Amino acid sequence: MKIIVFLTICIFFTFQTHANEYSGNPIIPDNFADPALLIDGGVFYIYSTSNCGTVWYSKDFRNWKHRVLNWPTCTNKKCQWAPCIRKVGNFYYLYYSLDSQIYAAKSASPFGPFENMLPNDAPFIKDKQYFSPTIHSIDADLFIDDDGRAYLYWGSGWNFKNGLCAAAELNPDMCSLKTAPKNITPEGYFEGPHMLKRNGKYYLMYSDGVYTDNTYCLKYSVSDSPLGPFVYGKNNPILITDKSKNIYGPGHHYTAKIGDKYYIIYHKLEYPRINEKRDGTYRQICIDELVFDSEGNIEKVVPTHRGVKLDFVASNKNGQEKRIIPIKTESSKCAQFTPNAYEASKAFDENFGTLWEPADGKDAWIAADLGEIKEISAIEPFFASTRDGVKYIIEYSSDTPQNGSVSSVKNWETYCSLDNSDAKEWPQRTEKRVKARFVRLKFTGGETSRWGLWELKIFEEIK
Repeated sequence: MKIIVFLTICIFFTFQTHANEYSGNPIIPDNFADPALLIDGGVFYIYSTSNCGTVWYSKDFRNWKHRVLNWPTCTNKKCQWAPCIRKVGNFYYLYYSLDSQIYAAKSASPFGPFENMLPNDAPFIKDKQYFSPTIHSIDADLFIDDDGRAYLYWGSGWNFKNGLCAAAELNPDMCSLKTAPKNITPEGYFEGPHMLKRNGKYYLMYSDGVYTDNTYCLKYSVSDSPLGPFVYGKNNPILITDKSKNIYGPGHHYTAKIGDKYYIIYHKLEYPRINEKRDGTYRQICIDELVFDSEGNIEKVVPTHRGVKLDFVASNKNGQEKRIIPIKTESSKCAQFTPNAYEASKAFDENFGTLWEPADGKDAWIAADLGEIKEISAIEPFFASTRDGVKYIIEYSSDTPQNGSVSSVKNWETYCSLDNSDAKEWPQRTEKRVKARFVRLKFTGGETSRWGLWELKIFEEIK
């Protein structure tokens, strides 16, 4: 249940770049899967499977903001799977899966509002409409060829077997089929088709295995035509579980060409949660380089924790700020699903692959010692469940602790007191200039599916 869209973009470098910085992996926090990347007007947008239609966006590929979108559907259900978005002309075309059907919508903005392109909020591809009863009608992928012709790819299987991939050319209206759907299922296919064209060759990439465990992986097949026939690619599977790196179940991806490099964006299972026998399947989005050999074969993808070098992002020095990393952290009792995995320091390690998770959310707190009095300009908390209704207070102090412990600090002052559910985008950012050595966040109420913080970002201005 995933999907993505191919986008080729060339960026001309007229500014100083982030040549020595890396994106990090995962690139965004929380439980998101099946990423689709749109690059438009110097902004990066990531759409994904989540418990409602959402988008993350960033200008520098490191500092991300999250919004909820309106996704048109007559079912009024929140959970949409595997969004695919592509800009054609002046419009953004969106395809997504819901209730084993595929819907088609468009908007004049990447943020929406999106409108269903079919009357009466009807689905574009109905459940088992084609190739019944084998096909599971999900995971649409839109591909625009060099001649402007548009193709839609979709399909999976039931009970994690017998995946079927369908494809058809679209009419210019983008919501009707020009040709009858064709069964183009390549070898080793289960779901998540994605089309990439390079040097006149068509690379149909896809996922195989079970997305909830470490059998999930990526494969590809090659053709001289967007509708096949396809030949199973060399080096398959090209992206697999690597337990030595704590990378499990990578799959359902997107590709992008930026400058002269290719990149692959995919999800993997959250570690160490995958080994903790907790309920639910939690996935996180990563990016790495996609490399071809001299014969045009896709080489095996090397999954990393540092991500990719951000030499494709222009740097803006105006109004820049620097994150303050504390010299010491403390918190209420931490969760012990995996020993030492959820300590307070994880909220300040600049890594969306780790988080602070308290043993009990009620009255939980986390505090940071900045080492000396700093002039704070802003604070941003990335909660474990990004949008959930967490009520919290952030406090600060310039006291000297009596026994060297943050918990002994007195004379706290309020920096902000907020309800996370009131935000229009996340993380909630509070800009307020204060001088302080200590910062503390306390949960004061609310409801959430998971208590904790991926990161608590404290900033100071660069002067």
